[in-house]
Amino acid sequence: ATAAFTVTVPGKRGPARQPSITTDGSGGSGGPNAGQDGQKGQDRQEGQEGRDKNTPPPPTLRTFPAGSYIVRMDQPYSRIADSLMDYQYWSPNDPQKTPYDDTGWTFPELFNAQAVRVADVRVLEAPVEKMTAAIRAKGRLTPSTELKAGDTGSVFVVNHNADLALVTLRYRLKSASFEAAEEPFEAGGKTFNRGSFIIKNAAAAEIEKAATDLGLQIMVAGAAPSVKTHPVRAPRVALLHTWLSTQTEGWWRQAFDNAQVPYTYISTQQISNDASLNAKYDVIVFPPVGRGPEGIVSGMPMWGNALPWKKTAETPNLGSEDQTDDMRPGLGYTGIANLQTFVRKGGLFLTVMDTADLAVSTGFTPGLSVTARQRLRVVGSVVRSKTIDATSPIAYGYTDNLALWCDNGPIFNVSNVFGGRGGRRLGPDDGGNRPTGRGTADDPDTPQGRVGVEVANEPRTETWQAVPITDEQLRNGINVIPPAARPRVVLRYADTRDLLVSGLVENGGEIAQHAAVVDVPLDKGHVVAFSNNPIWRGETEGSYFLVFNALLNFDQLDAGRKLDPR
Repeated sequence: ATAAFTVTVPGKRGPARQPSITTDGSGGSGGPNAGQDGQKGQDRQEGQEGRDKNTPPPPTLRTFPAGSYIVRMDQPYSRIADSLMDYQYWSPNDPQKTPYDDTGWTFPELFNAQAVRVADVRVLEAPVEKMTAAIRAKGRLTPSTELKAGDTGSVFVVNHNADLALVTLRYRLKSASFEAAEEPFEAGGKTFNRGSFIIKNAAAAEIEKAATDLGLQIMVAGAAPSVKTHPVRAPRVALLHTWLSTQTEGWWRQAFDNAQVPYTYISTQQISNDASLNAKYDVIVFPPVGRGPEGIVSGMPMWGNALPWKKTAETPNLGSEDQTDDMRPGLGYTGIANLQTFVRKGGLFLTVMDTADLAVSTGFTPGLSVTARQRLRVVGSVVRSKTIDATSPIAYGYTDNLALWCDNGPIFNVSNVFGGRGGRRLGPDDGGNRPTGRGTADDPDTPQGRVGVEVANEPRTETWQAVPITDEQLRNGINVIPPAARPRVVLRYADTRDLLVSGLVENGGEIAQHAAVVDVPLDKGHVVAFSNNPIWRGETEGSYFLVFNALLNFDQLDAGRKLDPR
């Protein structure tokens, strides 16, 4: 669109309930809708009290700014765009009980973009210009309004909005000094998000060319903004693979290649034979394997002949990315020990789905556990998340309600006690309402000769939270995890009724409200565990920067953290 235009769009239902706590990241215990996953207010919608929940809300007028893109549905192949941008719903009762592959792929949600279906024909009258080539964002270098005449400026500020070009910029300007703002700030008449880059020691011409090439809006300022910052480095990255399967992690390689993030491609066999990983890498990324922790550690059965994967005269197309004399050996427990040493010495180990389960089950994540699913079914679907700790560097550039791709991801629980499972919830009341005590279920508890004392109410703990430490636990506190070493929940899954965005979710209450992205300190390093898969088949670019945020802040992941008082 070359000018703003106004059309009628379908009415939008308000939130199921209003948040009682804002997403301020306070100790990882707040977040939207905290304490409101019960029944209260579930059928009340903003501005629609008393309206039948089955009655669609009335249409509204909406003005779209110039620069908005219009995908017309009166053209050949429009059904393809319609299919990719629309929502999908797969009924749990569908006769096809075992759908293959994805059941949801709504591109606007997975790309963290806004798209609106418009049935108002007036949209076809909007002033537009036809896009005849690939769409590229227009980048430029603009002076701050605070710059004085003649001042060229030596500080450059880039807003963090989770644009993939930001990680490309960091590696492109590897010798420049980058810092990340730990709080939002204003500069030059503009507002910048938490995590925004403040760049020094770079030539203006180099910055301007990068802005143009990468489609970034970069502001030049005379001085650095007054905000707390920490360094943003370009880490040395290893992308770890098994010889069991390389299909899923191949999409991670593509994402890193497209973002121009350099990495070393290594196998689990190399890890098991290398006790000095920190000398080579700052971050080890272990994408999903699809085989489970036991298979990753044990590898393939060792009976029979070796299974080489090498470039030879007979197999000239093999071994271009990596090769081995025998694909059968797995990570082994020596590899587990080497990875733990890597983390304890200050490395970042980034794990996803079954590799996160591996980290949990082999002792990398004190306070983080995984609960086996019972009847949960999430088949390649898009689900909603809620931000718990917006001050975590992993969340930089994001707003709330990010859509995630999930495929029966592990159900995380957090605890403040070593070995604690956490997250347990009692089932529904079976009819007995009296507290535990003497007598039968129908008797009052009346000890003879003693004055009754009311039992103090325990504080409510949400599913994604760890139960607070008690005085009794502190008296014998060997298993109490120190506050700075406890799991830090960054994102959680949405409440049950808000969980499904697109696809198939059955018995979603098993994973609803549980932690989705968790940062676990381990001595000097960190383990980041994803229950979802943030990089999947090029469809989930909206969540890629959760990974790149972790990489860029690998040695600063404790930034913004508020520790528990005890």
